[in-house]
Amino acid sequence: MLTSMTGFGRAERSLPLSGTVTVEIRSVNSRFLEVETRMPDGFQPYEDLIRGLVGKKARRGQVRVAVQVRSSTESVPVTFQTETARQYIKQLRAFQKKLGLRGEITLPMVLNLPQVTVSGKTGGLTARQWPDVYRAVDQAAESMMQMRRKEGARLQKTFRKLATDFKAVVLKIKARVPAAERAMQQRLAERVRNALTRVDFSTTPADRTALLSEAVSIVQSSDVSEELARLDSHLVALQKAIEGQLENGLAKQGQGSVGRTIDFLAQEMQREVNTLGTKLRDPQVTGWVVGLKGQVEKMKEQAANIE
Repeated sequence: MLTSMTGFGRAERSLPLSGTVTVEIRSVNSRFLEVETRMPDGFQPYEDLIRGLVGKKARRGQVRVAVQVRSSTESVPVTFQTETARQYIKQLRAFQKKLGLRGEITLPMVLNLPQVTVSGKTGGLTARQWPDVYRAVDQAAESMMQMRRKEGARLQKTFRKLATDFKAVVLKIKARVPAAERAMQQRLAERVRNALTRVDFSTTPADRTALLSEAVSIVQSSDVSEELARLDSHLVALQKAIEGQLENGLAKQGQGSVGRTIDFLAQEMQREVNTLGTKLRDPQVTGWVVGLKGQVEKMKEQAANIE
């Protein structure tokens, strides 16, 4: 089954003494796997573990992991720094006297000053809380992967139809090749006859031989059997890749990625299609070639979404 690189997952769990942790993971297309984290202060020592967890589930994509902790009132101890408050009051009174100002120094005024109150949540993530955070990240990552697999299944149907339609057109071209070659040979023979009647070769017999040799060369260069055989081979490989089966050589080309393998095959198919259009100068074939080029572009566009 194919896996898309676009997905979203969310999970929420309770934390001992700290309220709840919420994890949201978003994934978009990328050539390689890139994991970015956004976490509260004190969580930094666990970033590599979170990246490793995501890396076990996803092989490609730009993945953003956001961790938020919401503290409940009863779970967050607050400490009042008495000595710090005394120093503030002392300095405020001295400042008040120096400026000749009147007024009372109230409790709310002192409590709003820096470092007078210290919340217990500034201590960061504890060893006791980490298992719950890990489970939340794991649940969010699995939820993201479920969405990626669901989108991948939809893309798989799209690729199957593209491959089927592509093969149908190639079969039409194969059936048209004999007639197209005959028509081209007839046009070429007529051109040779006209050239021979307009030019006097009585003194230069080598010119006649050269012209005939060139005509034979043109006929031989119009042979498309190799291009059609390679297209058949690429189509077989494409159908295997669509089902998630990578052959050794193609796996190396795509570095183990189905999406990159499909992109590689699409480029090879495009090359053969271009050659067909160049060699078979037939109006019917030209129309089919234009359609095949459009299908190849769709394959390449969709392959960018596959892991």
